[in-house]
Amino acid sequence: MLALRCTLYAIFLVGLVPIQAIPDVLEAENAVFFEGKQVIPRSEASGQATLKMKKGQTVSIEFCLMKHSEIEVQNVWYSNDGESDLIALTVDNKKLGKVLTETLNKDGAGWNIFKPSGSLGSIIYLSEGRHQLSLYIEKGDEYGVEIDKIELFLHNGKQEHSLDCKVFCFDDISYDHGIADNCFGRYTSKGKLVQKSKKTLCAEEDNINIPIFHDSARKYIISANLPHYTSFANNRMADWDNCKMTLSLWSFRDIDLSQTQRITKTSGDATLFVTPLETDWQSNLISYGLIIEFSLDGPSLGMMDSEIGSVIKVSFRGMINPVDVSMQYFGRLSQWSESTKKTIYSNKTWDAWKVPDFTWREGRGNSIRLTITALRIERIHIGEVVMNKRDMAMDQSMKVYNDGMTIIEVVDMDIWWRVNETMTIRILNDGKVFQGVDYFRIYRKIPWSEKDFCQVFVMYQDGNVRLLPITPHGLDWIPFGSSILIGQSDHMAVRPAAPLRHADIDPKELTIQLAYLDGSFLSLKLDVTMKETIVIVTDAFYARSLASYPFLTFRSMWVANGKADVDNVSVDGNEPHHILSGWSTLHGTSFAFFRKCISKHNTLSPDLRVKIID
Repeated sequence: MLALRCTLYAIFLVGLVPIQAIPDVLEAENAVFFEGKQVIPRSEASGQATLKMKKGQTVSIEFCLMKHSEIEVQNVWYSNDGESDLIALTVDNKKLGKVLTETLNKDGAGWNIFKPSGSLGSIIYLSEGRHQLSLYIEKGDEYGVEIDKIELFLHNGKQEHSLDCKVFCFDDISYDHGIADNCFGRYTSKGKLVQKSKKTLCAEEDNINIPIFHDSARKYIISANLPHYTSFANNRMADWDNCKMTLSLWSFRDIDLSQTQRITKTSGDATLFVTPLETDWQSNLISYGLIIEFSLDGPSLGMMDSEIGSVIKVSFRGMINPVDVSMQYFGRLSQWSESTKKTIYSNKTWDAWKVPDFTWREGRGNSIRLTITALRIERIHIGEVVMNKRDMAMDQSMKVYNDGMTIIEVVDMDIWWRVNETMTIRILNDGKVFQGVDYFRIYRKIPWSEKDFCQVFVMYQDGNVRLLPITPHGLDWIPFGSSILIGQSDHMAVRPAAPLRHADIDPKELTIQLAYLDGSFLSLKLDVTMKETIVIVTDAFYARSLASYPFLTFRSMWVANGKADVDNVSVDGNEPHHILSGWSTLHGTSFAFFRKCISKHNTLSPDLRVKIID
């Protein structure tokens, strides 16, 4: 038996065809390797390829159901050029039926003509879980038959997610918003979610961006609880696949300076120009000038490339004699720095220059000038000239409160993206004030541990809040995932922010009074239980128009179902919507952001809910 990977395709039908009539498709050519396996390229096949099968061969296609279903094989698509073949189909060793292919003699041209078998007629009831659909070639000529795809029809409704067993999704996951039972929200004016998200392939990028508007937003509740799906995995490490590497800002390689003509190269937003400068025949020296012009992303895009210091590295290949390299830079001060010269020897072949923080300007207008001087007989070949961000120092934290049940820390980051903005924190029980804080975090004692604490609340100076429920029994910690930006922000910004000026924290009552740079203020009350962590927001005063500036913004990540910190949103208990598609605005008073699919990224990061009270 061999397992085949199945792929779900959306087939768009013309006319008034009900959604449940759209079949799920299993592509035969995606079979894993087996002895004698033949995948044949075919331009007319649905996946541009087929699986070649001959008499006596069996294949098993594995698929997964997330609910009890009645399935029927609607079609087996095949091609044949020769005598007819007889194909028997089973599911979990239960007979489904047989397909008799048509005899066709096209001298080889028939292999690219695909025909459907029609329904096999049998309907089999299957439980949720993993299943195998098997095809066995009972009869066939020496040329065999080519299988393109198998169309499955689910009589009790098409699965919302793929049949692929690599992703487990559950259609029955939902949130009870409690509106119908207790009248909560019936007489509260509606809030509005606005879709501002984009697609990404990087799991470390917050591509889900959903501002929330309301005409008063004086009181609301944010809660965090464990995912509704059941998983004992605790995947929590960063995943940098398909992410833009952030260390190197630009790099040029393999530059041969022995060429007499001017050299020009590009690397992203950087351009390198090389010009022979002069030859000193008396000293037998020759000089070359390198200019690198580049632009950098900065705070307006939520980036720190233009703010953080840099390291310029130059390396040489095949050098014999020493080479002198002088470096100058041009940035936000609009003037060239003093030249710094280093001599590079053959036993090292490289050296580096450090450029301080806040040297560069955001956008265009940055340059590096290198002057390279060597013996005229030396063939100068630069292996690489690269500009990297400097290494970041660890965050500096200070414990400012600990009563055995609650711990509060204030944290200073090496360099914060809100340049020249920090907040002050005052602990109300002793009146101590802490300056220059980039974020603070609150820990609570874990009930089933004698000594361990877990983070339940983190708030950054830009207004971003991360919440966690109490760490489940048997685990050391669980990851953050989605976040909520509390406060008014510019929803058109690439990285929205609601910058804070000051926070008063009462550690006994777990209350926080927030003052924002724009003049807004509000109160938070934390309620941490074994089930969830709740933030109650009251007494909110907003300095700007609530019609133009959202009072909250939901931020998260979705790459694909099964690789996401959120994949669905539901409003007032209604049918969920996929987080990234199928809607532009949603109106309600209660919003749940959650996952239906078990995620391999931040598997146990929490679901978040927002309820507007007033």
